[in-house]
Amino acid sequence: MSSLADDFRAAFRSHPAGVALVTANPHGRPVGLTISSLASLSIDPVAVSFSLTRSSGSAGALLQSPTFMIHLLGEQHSSVADAFARPDGERFSSEQQWQYLENGEPYFDQAPVAMRARMHSSLQVGGSRLIAAEILDIFHGPTDQHLLYQDRRYLGLSTALHLEQGQRK
Repeated sequence: MSSLADDFRAAFRSHPAGVALVTANPHGRPVGLTISSLASLSIDPVAVSFSLTRSSGSAGALLQSPTFMIHLLGEQHSSVADAFARPDGERFSSEQQWQYLENGEPYFDQAPVAMRARMHSSLQVGGSRLIAAEILDIFHGPTDQHLLYQDRRYLGLSTALHLEQGQRK
């Protein structure tokens, strides 16, 4: 017999979500993590929301940063997303070609869209923290299809659209 939590996990495992990286540079040490919970929140002020499952490690450092970057990843960035999703993943490598903004935020200029943000507010919900972030700047990169996450794997949007079109025939 499955529990409500198991059913909830299964429901969201099959629900595709966009993949983003959140990066910051607290105290001159770049940190980052992969998220799939990003959502638009408000147009006035321009704001987004996302959740963090803990308040230690990269997530804790991010919570202490005055500003941070949110990168909406392209479908060719699954290896970068995976590196930032694993505790032992290689982050901010020369192969990943990171830049740094004037205020020190790590900026992945290969992302289709990146947003510079600051914490607006946060709310503890169980073992997770819901973050409301006010957007300060938006940077546009290469025009690419976005990366999705579904059923514990990364999927390019163009691949997903191609599969869907094949099923309709």
